[in-house]
Amino acid sequence: MSDWTYGYVADIGYTFGYYTELNPLRMRLAFLNAGLATPQVGAACELGFGQGMSANIHAASSTVQWWGTDFNPAQASFAQELAAVSRAEARLYDQAFAEFCKRGDLPDFDYIGLHGIWSWISDENRAVIVDFIARKLKVGGALYISYNTMPGWAAFAPMRNLMTEHAEVMAAPGRGIVSRIDAAIDFAEKLLATNPNYARANPLAAERIKKIKDQNRHYLAHEYFNRDWDPMPFADMARWLEPAKVNYACSAHYLDHVDAVNLSADQQAFLKDIPDPMFRETARDFMVNQQFRRDYWVKGPRRLSALTQSESLRREKFILVTPRADVSLKVSGSLGEATLQEPVYGPVLDALADHRAKTLAQVEQAVQAKSINFAQLLQANEFADKRLPILKALEIA
Repeated sequence: MSDWTYGYVADIGYTFGYYTELNPLRMRLAFLNAGLATPQVGAACELGFGQGMSANIHAASSTVQWWGTDFNPAQASFAQELAAVSRAEARLYDQAFAEFCKRGDLPDFDYIGLHGIWSWISDENRAVIVDFIARKLKVGGALYISYNTMPGWAAFAPMRNLMTEHAEVMAAPGRGIVSRIDAAIDFAEKLLATNPNYARANPLAAERIKKIKDQNRHYLAHEYFNRDWDPMPFADMARWLEPAKVNYACSAHYLDHVDAVNLSADQQAFLKDIPDPMFRETARDFMVNQQFRRDYWVKGPRRLSALTQSESLRREKFILVTPRADVSLKVSGSLGEATLQEPVYGPVLDALADHRAKTLAQVEQAVQAKSINFAQLLQANEFADKRLPILKALEIA
């Protein structure tokens, strides 16, 4: 592996996935739900864009000017081709973070996004990114960052390290990354079959290996087999970002905002007794055994009054993107699967069944006769993500 990779897997491309949380248009609902003012986004940047699917879709579907970099030239070439075809004029480069972040032609950004990258890079590159956020994120601007975290990874981290070491030490010279991954998984299965004390203390490890065995090898290469791999507790992330002067805003994963499907009554009461909001997040991660965080941070948070918050929420527009009959009333949270109440969610779906964009105020008026109040309607909107349940938020120009 050549030096320019910095230990990152580069001999196999990243997956061609789209990551909705990277879309700055969707953060407004999360911010409003948290009672925070949302920045207007005119210029945005994605660091480590992979194949560039998200960056290009967001550039082509909005008036936001997009910039970004991914150090892998093969991936950057594909992303640039997409940009040329769409004519969205996204400015996408193949530079390492240290090189890109020193460019003199970059604007100040209203929004900066990173998906997963933080977990797979060195501390040196993390310092470059934090400095970039400090210099180039505007006051009032938002940062989206997702990363592997603790305690969810605590039990499996040793097995990941074992597989990575096997791929580096035991693989025959010249074998490609896919062959090395297959060999490492096979070794892990055989090791666990000997019933080591590790497996007894961590009984879910064998099930995790079985799940990994069926996953896309391109995904596995980038998720597990980079030289740098650091699942970071929330408190450590906060300390890293302190020099950038950003504050935690809220989760970018809408379902995290709904305590009823993630926390028991006792857990909710326990968390309410923790006055420090940052430490509360740490405690919550233990309750849900958090493995992957998707977070918004903001440089200079501004709290909204209750009146402004409710009025702003009522102006938000939504559209049903799935046929009414195909929408499931089941959702999955940390507590397991839950069934949404038909008397509440049925009328909401009926109000949107014509697939026309409607403001929350219009939906509120349509379901008024069903005795559905504004608080119930807000929770319906929080169930808007992951295509599992009710609504899909949509920015209307």
